[in-house]
Amino acid sequence: MAGRKGGSWQRTALHVDGKGQATCTTYPDRTPVLALGAGNAIVSVCLHADKVTAESVDFARDLANAAQVFAVEIERRWRGLPSINAREGQA
Repeated sequence: MAGRKGGSWQRTALHVDGKGQATCTTYPDRTPVLALGAGNAIVSVCLHADKVTAESVDFARDLANAAQVFAVEIERRWRGLPSINAREGQA
């Protein structure tokens, strides 16, 4: 992420200490919306409603890859296994 130009409008942390939810809602006439929820908090990730670019596709793929790494690392931790990555925060 450090190499990206521009920036997001806001930085938000969602601490999930119990049951969390992740949903993707699709629409016939606009881009999908990814929602992450925990308790009474929800964070939505969406792109321009009707404009999809190569950068949009790159972002979606980066998001999917990061989510996969996150899932693997959480499961390894749950099983008592060491992190795959030698340095903390490396993905």
